[in-house]
Amino acid sequence: MSDRPTNLPPPVALKPGDKLGAYRIERAIGSGGMADVFYAVHEGLRRPAAIKVLRASLASDDVHLQRFMQEARAAASLIHPNIVQVYDVGQEGDHRYIAQEYIPGTNLRQYLTDNGQMSISVALSILLQVLAALSKSAAVGIVHRDIKPENIMLTKDGDVKVADYGLARVLLSDDPQLTRAGTTLGTPMYMSPEQIQEGNVDIRSDLYSLGVTLYHMIAGRPPFTGETPLALAMQHVQTEPPNISELRVDLPPSLVQLVNKLLAKDPANRFSNPNEVLEALRAGRATDLEAYWPDQTVPLPGAMNSSLHGPSAATLMLQSKLNEQRAAAKRRIGYMIAAPVLAVFTFFLGSLLGELGREDLLASNGPAFQGTKKLDTVKEQFADVLFSSDNSAERWEAVIKFHPPKSDSLTNRTYAGKAWLQLAVVYSQKREFARARNAVDSILKDDQMPALLKTLAEFQLAEIEDLESHARDKDDVVDRAKRLFNSERMSEPDRELVRQWAESPTRPEWMRDLIDEL
Repeated sequence: MSDRPTNLPPPVALKPGDKLGAYRIERAIGSGGMADVFYAVHEGLRRPAAIKVLRASLASDDVHLQRFMQEARAAASLIHPNIVQVYDVGQEGDHRYIAQEYIPGTNLRQYLTDNGQMSISVALSILLQVLAALSKSAAVGIVHRDIKPENIMLTKDGDVKVADYGLARVLLSDDPQLTRAGTTLGTPMYMSPEQIQEGNVDIRSDLYSLGVTLYHMIAGRPPFTGETPLALAMQHVQTEPPNISELRVDLPPSLVQLVNKLLAKDPANRFSNPNEVLEALRAGRATDLEAYWPDQTVPLPGAMNSSLHGPSAATLMLQSKLNEQRAAAKRRIGYMIAAPVLAVFTFFLGSLLGELGREDLLASNGPAFQGTKKLDTVKEQFADVLFSSDNSAERWEAVIKFHPPKSDSLTNRTYAGKAWLQLAVVYSQKREFARARNAVDSILKDDQMPALLKTLAEFQLAEIEDLESHARDKDDVVDRAKRLFNSERMSEPDRELVRQWAESPTRPEWMRDLIDEL
């Protein structure tokens, strides 16, 4: 009997030769509970891609689609060699999709199935690269929420890439009307205790899931197994894992200690961030890890066939069970009192903790502007708009109104520039070109504005000129934008950010072609 829930959306109906935007479908390469994945080729760039397509029942929900877009944009902002890059997000007919980097290899789950227990050197090589990815995401406030072997991609050269950043929240949300991270996400075999109990997570939850994955790599089996997803999940909450040194006697003591700390039930007893784990590993390198330390990536000749999967059937079953339990608990007086507080807290924690680096993330009691409450910092104010369902011009104006750019504050100036750029996009979409131009001019006239924002503003101005059919003015602006893009003021990471911005499906085709030529 299959453990697949009977109420899962039907598979996406796409076949070889079908088109999704600029992509031509070649074959199916994976399937999850809420989305299917296809190998495709960008016809203009001849670039392979893995296309994740939401299933029809999700793609018909406007609120869910908006969150899908928001999460995809957040994932696209993560540019790192150990993170699967999101190229763009789009819609073709009834199909809503994300195009991401195609990895010619396999995932860690399949590799472990085929090859079993890993050598310590191979495990360390993979661990160090996943930690590098998590360090990058933690620095910008993004919690993965579904670290597991299926989401760790491997190539035969030993390169490691973490997939599906930010998408777990979209694919498993139990209520798309909620703009908070208070839902249980992840995979039962690798889920942290706090994720199971509350859905209230930060980067330490990702580290717990990484600890379970590391345990699996070096022990040849995960620490817990169970007959049902719920029974399995409860072991993470209530049961101590088997002593890994008894399952594998050749493990260096420092690696055993590291696994045990990653798997602490209480998040306060774990490492607080990926850099602390890296520091512990470097300390071990000077002692008992020296003989195993990989000075370069360790080749994995067994990593051959690529697949990218979404949430598993077991995950969806667990989600359903926990949702039922929470619905029942909600009827109890104690939960009714706690729920509103938890909803507010988990929203700010899940969306903003890593980005803002603050403990008090609740809205201040400051004044309101256009119905928007003032928050303590410009970072909070900007993120509050970015991750909400209301991205109106008035909300972006509130960022600048409450936290105006100051000569002594690069942070305020930078976030004001980002808000002006968002305003220009919103007004352009509404064909209010005079207002869009004013927003862009606010960036371009500020001599202290970072070169990255000035470059984006020039490209946005060129789009405005194009929309107004001012061909000559557009060409002049494009020339300025190209000079700034290629100037010494722009770093290569900044140029890559411009490329990613220009490749968004909301940008005109001429702009994507232009960026490809630079």
